[in-house]
Amino acid sequence: MQNFAILLAKVITIGFTVLTFILVVITLVRPEWIESAINWIGELIKSLGNWNYLIAFLSACIESLPIIGTAVPGTNVMILIGGFWGKSHLFLTLIFAIIGAMLGNALGYWIGKVIGSEIIEKYGEYFGLGKTEEKILKKQIKKNGFWYIILGKFHNFTRAFIPFIAGISDMETKKFWLYNMIGSIIWAIAMNVIGIFFVDIYPDILRNLGYIIMAGMLTFLGYMYFFQREKLVKYLQDKNREIEEKIERKSKKI
Repeated sequence: MQNFAILLAKVITIGFTVLTFILVVITLVRPEWIESAINWIGELIKSLGNWNYLIAFLSACIESLPIIGTAVPGTNVMILIGGFWGKSHLFLTLIFAIIGAMLGNALGYWIGKVIGSEIIEKYGEYFGLGKTEEKILKKQIKKNGFWYIILGKFHNFTRAFIPFIAGISDMETKKFWLYNMIGSIIWAIAMNVIGIFFVDIYPDILRNLGYIIMAGMLTFLGYMYFFQREKLVKYLQDKNREIEEKIERKSKKI
């Protein structure tokens, strides 16, 4: 059963990655198709009415859970709901999104506190979270816990694992809840504001997506080269050491 759950999670993650790549390619080649799809989604969201509050709650909650949260496009869902529904129903949309995000983070924190180390030991490598990543995240959370929990909400991997690692690291519960509340409020407001602007300008975004992607990649590569090069080299060295130790342990068992 556990192996099936791991396989299912990996299939879902790979599926979403492939789907994202396909959508990017389609957007670059046939932006009018994506524009029509977004228009259809917008009409669907408006027709759902108050059900959008439940969707906002569940997407914010599930995307914050360890492992499965990496495969759930909760941020994308929140942007669309924020734009097409939250634009005229902002207060309640924010409330449900904030509560969902806080509960998802809290559940991840609790799981990490109770059985987190055991989960990483047995299954972490299947999701790109080995001992090297665990050590880095623990160190950063102890040093910059406030910023990691708040800003971690804006990345699909960190939002799923930062609360989890905070639990493993025995972060003080009161401190975690404070950071959790602040981060969830900032995230919910940001996603709704982005959504409101997005629905007004997405045709222009789709037409210029190639330039946007290129600018984003160049910015990222420049940042990594000039500001994170030493940390990246150290991470790769630690990761290679971890892999060699695993191979050695397996060879001894054989």
